[in-house]
Amino acid sequence: MLATYEVNDAVSASASIAERLSKTLPAQAKRVYQALLIPALENARERSYVNPSRVTFHCPAEIISMALGISRMTLWRAVQVLKDAGLIDNRAVKGNCRGRVRNTGSVWQIRLTPNHGSRCKLSYEELKHSWRPNFNDEIRRGRSSYRALVTYKRISKELDIDLLRRWSVDSKKHPPSVDTSVCNKPKNAVLEVLLDVSSARPGRDTVARVDLAAQALATALADQRSVNFYRLIVWNALKASQRGLDLFPMLYQVAIRARVDVQENWSRKGGAVFTSRLKQTDYWDELMRC
Repeated sequence: MLATYEVNDAVSASASIAERLSKTLPAQAKRVYQALLIPALENARERSYVNPSRVTFHCPAEIISMALGISRMTLWRAVQVLKDAGLIDNRAVKGNCRGRVRNTGSVWQIRLTPNHGSRCKLSYEELKHSWRPNFNDEIRRGRSSYRALVTYKRISKELDIDLLRRWSVDSKKHPPSVDTSVCNKPKNAVLEVLLDVSSARPGRDTVARVDLAAQALATALADQRSVNFYRLIVWNALKASQRGLDLFPMLYQVAIRARVDVQENWSRKGGAVFTSRLKQTDYWDELMRC
């Protein structure tokens, strides 16, 4: 069992995991790795992962260097050492802001098992995921890494855990962001039927599409025993769409994310992760209406 779930406090858990690092790893690289473990563990708990071997999250590199109290150059030197060791992977991602393409921050994948496991490697879905769906609004409100850099006042020399959490941990109060651009990938074709249900003609066509969507979910999540449960969710989502609330893009994105979790060995039960993520949205009660 990973220390992630034996220790409730992410800080203590990160220290426990970092103890397994190779003694030849530079001290600064160890410190950066331990700091990155904290948001990784917090995100794993927020997303209800079961014994994950790695976790991916979004956070601007500037925020991480500020939280650690080191320069960007020092951070990147440590990051390169950790990437060479296969302990992390990271990539800058971009978004559209006021008609211009801007950097929204970096996506980080952190391995929680430093002494065994394959090298970290970000997947296509992780890089294309909409990590900051409200990027325009955030910039308009002044929530940018540049503004944080200008206004930040360091209180102590210790790691600023609150700063890390504010910028990197998913919130249960908000539904997962929707990014339907990944529909173009062939591997997601089976789930695209979810996006067609609301346009079905009343009668047999509707029944057929609901059943097809339920089967698609069961297949994608490797959970054929729960077809009736998925059928209920799809039917209730259809009823919600008739009241003007379109939940199908959200269902599609959550299903893709749950399937990626299974493929990346974050969880063996895609259906359980899918359900857990739906419960974290504001629409669970709507989907469970009889």
